[in-house]
Amino acid sequence: MKLKTDFENSFSVENLTKIFDEHISLSGGSGVDNLSIKAFELQKTEQLTIIHNKMIKGTYAFSKYKQKLISKGAGKAPREISIPTTRDRVALRALSDFLNKRYKGSITNRLPQDVIKKLKIEMGNEDYNGFIKLDVETFYPSIKHEELLKRLRGKIRLEASLNAVESAITSATVSSPSKFDKRNEIGVPQGLAVSNILAAIYMKNIDKEFMSRSNITYFRYVDDVLILCSYEQANDIAKEIINRFKRIGLTVHKPVKGADKSTIGKLGESFSYLGYQFQGEKVSVRTGSVERLKSSLAAIFTSFKYSRQKDESFLLWRLDTRITGCIFEEKSKGWLFFFSQINDESLLHQLDNYVNKLCERFKVKIKPKKFVRAFKELSHNKHSSNYIPNFDRYTAEEKLALLKKYFPRDLSNKKLTTQVIDYLFRRRISKQIRDMLEDIKGIGS
Repeated sequence: MKLKTDFENSFSVENLTKIFDEHISLSGGSGVDNLSIKAFELQKTEQLTIIHNKMIKGTYAFSKYKQKLISKGAGKAPREISIPTTRDRVALRALSDFLNKRYKGSITNRLPQDVIKKLKIEMGNEDYNGFIKLDVETFYPSIKHEELLKRLRGKIRLEASLNAVESAITSATVSSPSKFDKRNEIGVPQGLAVSNILAAIYMKNIDKEFMSRSNITYFRYVDDVLILCSYEQANDIAKEIINRFKRIGLTVHKPVKGADKSTIGKLGESFSYLGYQFQGEKVSVRTGSVERLKSSLAAIFTSFKYSRQKDESFLLWRLDTRITGCIFEEKSKGWLFFFSQINDESLLHQLDNYVNKLCERFKVKIKPKKFVRAFKELSHNKHSSNYIPNFDRYTAEEKLALLKKYFPRDLSNKKLTTQVIDYLFRRRISKQIRDMLEDIKGIGS
């Protein structure tokens, strides 16, 4: 009965309230119902009770998702992101937590930088002189529902939870809802709290099979696969993996020498993986990822240029936070943290020079923090460093001081209890972190 108890605990009103307060209340946006976070909060207890009652009965039905298209560059079809209603976001987060708990130990959700760390170690293995890089074409949209549900039934024999997953993956994604909208018959909508865990469950058997092989080292992060192997066996191994993926409906770009998507090569030759660039022993950042960061740094200066206040201290704070990254809600955030496995110090000096030139161009007299020093701090001194802000350690007084200095309007006409200060602080830091995530969005996909 532990399965049923876990499910009921995941969807208790108490747990749903915690999820809303800690994860949903600070975000913006709305789904097809156009109900804002503030409007939802006014009817929070009623809405969360609906989730609880219907989930336990196995009758919860997810609303249609609002479509958001994200450009992948010239000549490429945009990526479709599905945006749930606020109520569904709470339900999806609870469902994700439940699934992650059930699959704990059998599915490993590693961060990209941890994947790269292991890759760097394995590249030193003398048994390997070749690599295979494979890219799955339209990964999420190709996942077969019946295949996914079959895998879930093998582990979770609770109809209410299976009904919830089926409803989540079959709800249509639309630009504007219509009575003629059809159910989604294939694929897992992207951008949902459950998207990653469902994809991991779908790939679990294949991952286990190839990770257990003694003649290769297999890495997969979402739709990007990398295998270290003997170069002489690479073509045969690639064919086997491509055929194995095909059996569950996934098409892999055929490897072409020197191609960006799928390729086969010898270790020592240049290749990229998860935004990193490998060239012999040098581990750097792919050009596109560097340019995206530079654009976001320039945008901070442009925002300052056209602001009414021209507050250089606020410019410096935004810039420093973007350069060093931060720790918030027990997680490391930012571009440098993502690329913490590089060994290319010259790139960091280039970025520091770029920031200095921006200061000169926009005629500001500030002394921003340095990429070079921040990288050394996060490599050797991350948790005790004062150079990289740890917002989890801020006292109520420090939170209030930051709000007064940079966001004084947030404090007007408000009774400043500790709870209110904490909410306003977390909301502002969350906004900065959402901006940071734009710098690494799309990497590895």
